[in-house]
Amino acid sequence: MKNQYVVLTGGKNNAGDFLIKYRAKELFKKLREDRKIIDFNAWEKFDDKRLKIVNESRALILMGGPALQKSMRPTIYKMTENLNDIKVPIIMMGIGWKSINGEWKNSYEYPLNQQSIELLEKINSSGYLSSVRDYHTLNSIAFKGYTNFLMTGCPAYYDLESINMEVLTPNIQKVAFSLGVSFMESKSMKKLMKENILKCKEQFFDKDFEVVFHHSLNREDFLSTYNKKSQHLEKHNKFAEWLEFHNINYIDISGSAENLINYYKTVDLHIGYRVHAHIFMNSISKFSILISEDGRAKATKDVIGGIVLNGYDSFDESFFGKIINRLYKNFDRYHSNKYLTEELLNSIEYEHKVNYLRIQNSRDQIDNNFNIMKKFIQQLP
Repeated sequence: MKNQYVVLTGGKNNAGDFLIKYRAKELFKKLREDRKIIDFNAWEKFDDKRLKIVNESRALILMGGPALQKSMRPTIYKMTENLNDIKVPIIMMGIGWKSINGEWKNSYEYPLNQQSIELLEKINSSGYLSSVRDYHTLNSIAFKGYTNFLMTGCPAYYDLESINMEVLTPNIQKVAFSLGVSFMESKSMKKLMKENILKCKEQFFDKDFEVVFHHSLNREDFLSTYNKKSQHLEKHNKFAEWLEFHNINYIDISGSAENLINYYKTVDLHIGYRVHAHIFMNSISKFSILISEDGRAKATKDVIGGIVLNGYDSFDESFFGKIINRLYKNFDRYHSNKYLTEELLNSIEYEHKVNYLRIQNSRDQIDNNFNIMKKFIQQLP
């Protein structure tokens, strides 16, 4: 058996997915320098060669992202049809749930198919602790009867140079607004995002302000990874055209962790819908306000505190709502939060008044969670 881990990751085009992979490898380098990391794409099925590499390793690690989904296997993780082909422990690291309403009550009866249940049973009985990225995910798994898990937070929370470092009062000169994805399906969410952007642009009229796309605006780059989602690309590009019409700068940081890191390092305040923009900013103790458009965002508040505002009041997940949505393209399953923009501006003003206390609170919580992440990594085979 070789001193290596095979890690299954999900980075295609979204900058946040690459950040998870990047930060996880940095953690292994620091805390498990005795192990080499071999990185496979999670969505690719194991051929004989890859299966041999897996079975020669110390463990197969399923890495990050909202992978705890109804069809986690085989949609997210192809691996093999027969899990018994994998002879080494399978361990999860920083996995999160995916729920649009994202309320705590949604974690009690979280839907999973039989193949995903089989995978969780194999992970739970591996003899090693696995990790999840938030308490909502932890509860979803616990209510299935699986208790061999720790809440470590996402690997992306941990910038090793920032752990236990002093938090500096921000001098806000550059503001970035990260664009969500719910606008592609919801007219009310698109209207709300545009309202947010225009008001923030007005609020920071004397600052450097721009909108950030985490998915590519380049047709070739986007379709090479999301070949069935050309409509999504078109909607992103139309949003970019709207920004141009209103003379609002924007930037595409897709494709790598380095793009995300190098960009947000220059930002003093992040506002917006991208969870990993929020995670990164908090990881280096910078000011960030996350707006939720699903349960991934809502769950971060229990992990590190900070500022997470509801972008929507509810989402229609009923059977009737699904049918209507299929029949009528204009049917909006989101009920957006009409008070959001005012709440957002109030939050910015309040943080300035109390010397950005919540940045310090988030720093403390990340540092505390890092101790759990260390415990998880150090007990790996």
